[in-house]
Amino acid sequence: MCWHAASHEAATVEWTCDGTGTCASDQFAAGATLLGTGAAGLLGVLAARFLHRASGGVVVVLCAVACIVGWHDAIADGQVTHDSQTDFHVIAPITALSVSTWLTVLWCAVGLGSLLAWWGAAISLRRTAALRRLSCRYDTAAATLSGWDRLSGRYGQVTVAFHDARGTPHEVRAVTEQAALRRPVLAVYDRERPGDPRRTRVAIVRRTSRGLV
Repeated sequence: MCWHAASHEAATVEWTCDGTGTCASDQFAAGATLLGTGAAGLLGVLAARFLHRASGGVVVVLCAVACIVGWHDAIADGQVTHDSQTDFHVIAPITALSVSTWLTVLWCAVGLGSLLAWWGAAISLRRTAALRRLSCRYDTAAATLSGWDRLSGRYGQVTVAFHDARGTPHEVRAVTEQAALRRPVLAVYDRERPGDPRRTRVAIVRRTSRGLV
């Protein structure tokens, strides 16, 4: 709502300046983006429990789309046209640009946010082995890691120790991120071949709202 109001009412906000470069306005739209930023940050924190690293990109997309809708509603209401020159209020009025230019900037923000969301989702799916865990072919078990051997960057090979569903212990080598050494992890293994290292993955247990590590 805040981001929608910021663009929808952008052309109607009146600023009072004291001649020293300080301006103020008592209209809601003047500070709507500040409130919207705070709300978006809170939403991102809450959504991270479910969206993981994709939450930041998703929040950017939602805010940008709300602004876009606000501009289009302002055009439909006759407040502005695509060629209208208008300020946009973040902390202070940004240099006047045409509505069409603002829409172009916002659509670019949507594209960037989408890329960030997809990138974050891909990393999260890899770290949690979510797709593999959805398969009926695989099962999970609490695991412990030891014997870190760095391969490249933040990835390395570890020994994964776990007990399968039958209680049989296994120790296999698997590749995972170094961050997994400091987090609770699960072994995602093939039910038919639990001791096969080629079919075993390490899944980092997602953070919870009660205990962030």
